[in-house]
Amino acid sequence: FYLLELMGRRMRRVLLWLTGVCVIAVGYAFYTFHSKTFCLQHLVKSTALADNIISQNLPTVISKSPINDDQTASDIPTRRPADPTQSPARQSLLIFGQDRSGTTFISAMFAKDPQIFMVYEPLWITQRWQYYERRYNCSECELQVVNSIVACNFTRSPVSTKFLSYTSHPWTGAQPVNIFRSPKFCDTSMDLRNETNCPELGKHPEFVDKVCNSKFNHSVVKVSPVRLPQEKLANLVPQVFMQNPDTDVRVLHLVRDPRGGINSRINIRWMKDYPNPDLARTARKLCDSIVGNLHHADRTLTELKLKHKYKMVFYKQIADDPVGTSKDIYNFAGFNMPVETEKWIVESTKPSKEKLSGEINQPYSTVRNATGNADKWRQDAFFQRNRVIERECKTLMDLLGLERVSEPDGLS
Repeated sequence: FYLLELMGRRMRRVLLWLTGVCVIAVGYAFYTFHSKTFCLQHLVKSTALADNIISQNLPTVISKSPINDDQTASDIPTRRPADPTQSPARQSLLIFGQDRSGTTFISAMFAKDPQIFMVYEPLWITQRWQYYERRYNCSECELQVVNSIVACNFTRSPVSTKFLSYTSHPWTGAQPVNIFRSPKFCDTSMDLRNETNCPELGKHPEFVDKVCNSKFNHSVVKVSPVRLPQEKLANLVPQVFMQNPDTDVRVLHLVRDPRGGINSRINIRWMKDYPNPDLARTARKLCDSIVGNLHHADRTLTELKLKHKYKMVFYKQIADDPVGTSKDIYNFAGFNMPVETEKWIVESTKPSKEKLSGEINQPYSTVRNATGNADKWRQDAFFQRNRVIERECKTLMDLLGLERVSEPDGLS
């Protein structure tokens, strides 16, 4: 019995020792795993926090860049000191505005200028992709097309090259010119079918880049908000500025009194007239879109210190002084206005009776008698129509400082 008891004691000691070793081993393994897991979690949290800090403060960082008020506009996107050995940055203009606000007239003015690569409403093409080519997955199509136009660089992305494949025919009824079918891109000698011989530009984007850069001093592109994602200036303009650092891009925002703009839309049957209830809904949607884009231009571009690259012009300014306002727009863009362009402006805004009678019923014609054109809605619009517009567009009218019409002109 004594020997059995002695062996039992030794066995218990061995078991206790083995148990202790196992506990220590398990504890060490748990500590090692927990430490590594904690470090990994800490790293992930730290990285996410850093990303949040960067994303939240990126506009502030950009806005606090060392930019002086006396710097030129071309210095700001590049954030680099001027190099006297480099050629000046290409100067381009983006025209932004609702339809029936003077955008077609200004676009046609630039289309008459042989030094300007003018592309009118290219986003009609990208919008059609959404309807007719739904399998085509395109991210930021609108931005990529506009970038290629302002920078004269259609080889920069497959989207830009695809866009060229759709330029052989007019893509909108109001198009003042199809620059891609002009003599600078096409063989002016007619073939046997009396058709201009033009290359398939979608297969030769490098040819388009060469012609655009060598034959045209500037690029101008007109964009309507209805063809932008969510109809927002914010989804295009800041990105165009920052993604084209070697191009001096300016933005011209055309705005019209909503009573005049809606009157024009009703006259060409784009909108229902009073007393149709759709008038109030459509007017409210239109004006809310304009207000949102005006607020964005003021807030975001100011934060990015790019407000000097933005100019708002009223339709009434163009109608009251077409030559003076157009020269002001040319100066803002950094372009030189040819004498022929000024002559075209005068002929288009002060036409003869014969010329005006032939154009007056054309909804997209740029020939109009400018005198009093901006206030035509006062003369031929219904008073009740204006009351609906003024009610639904109150925020926009207050923002623009527009006065209400207290009674019809015929009763004043």
